[in-house]
Amino acid sequence: MPHANKDDTPSTEISIQPTLLEDLEARTPEPAEIWYAHSILTTTLYPAAPPPPGTDYVSKTNGNLEYLLEAGIDPLTRKRQFPSGKYPRLIMSWIAKQIRKAGHHKTEYVDPDTHTITIPSIGRLCEQIGVPRGGATMKKVQEQLRLLLSCRISIRSTGGFVAATVNDVVYLPLIKASRTVDTDNISKSGAAFILTEEVYERLGGESAPYDTRAGSYLLSGRSVLPYDVYVWMIGSMYRLRKPMAVTWQWLRERFGDNFDTEMAFRRAFRNALKKVQVVYPAARFTTSTSGVTLYPSPLAITHRQASEADWAEQDANSNRTTPTRS
Repeated sequence: MPHANKDDTPSTEISIQPTLLEDLEARTPEPAEIWYAHSILTTTLYPAAPPPPGTDYVSKTNGNLEYLLEAGIDPLTRKRQFPSGKYPRLIMSWIAKQIRKAGHHKTEYVDPDTHTITIPSIGRLCEQIGVPRGGATMKKVQEQLRLLLSCRISIRSTGGFVAATVNDVVYLPLIKASRTVDTDNISKSGAAFILTEEVYERLGGESAPYDTRAGSYLLSGRSVLPYDVYVWMIGSMYRLRKPMAVTWQWLRERFGDNFDTEMAFRRAFRNALKKVQVVYPAARFTTSTSGVTLYPSPLAITHRQASEADWAEQDANSNRTTPTRS
């Protein structure tokens, strides 16, 4: 039986607030604490830090699909910038949560018929994603939301046959249309936007559930890598039926944009795995000189927990949106 995090590097002590760790161990998450994440659309597609000037696009592969992110022009600064860091990750995960929470019912945040997402205010969004409502934080969240709504995502499918390669490109904007409202009081600024059908369906159907308490811990440091690795691992475990080995080269292409050397990336990735194991101790994996192997493991959030959370949230939405008779 493999032992998690078995490698030839010295053990790194992981500090975590005892109350958070005790809470994670003591109880299962409440429905509101179960969010959803897609290993590309809500995490690794967005750079950890702004790419160097002149970068045309960033891309991530998933099987024979390649996701490409092109920076849009910020309507405020008139500069071409990429969404980056932890806030695009939290915003996209919040959107995935709201889509799953809504189901077929219209809510304050989601209209399933039109795929419209409404953010009443930046202050409310900050509360929902669990970040402080301080002026500097709200300004950063507002900026990253603008950059998200300005960027373009496309998906390329690469296949072929003998003596020929076929490249199919599906241009997939993140949104069809958007409206942002900026006021002198950032807290009261808001936005509404229509997601493209494919993005809406992928966020609602392909995203894997995770515990936001674990996510909060993994994003509490300076690096988003532990969070990205956690999302990749929980998504992989949902479909894993036999051991899956991935090379360091593959991992660096997926997670290593900001690392100059292979050695630096491997060290950071191993440390990220140690942090992930703190909040997901049931995960089974090994590391070696060739890469990382995942083994079928108990899920971080079981299918039953996720289904019960979805039904509980959707039932609450139905009760709120269905008129009552006197």
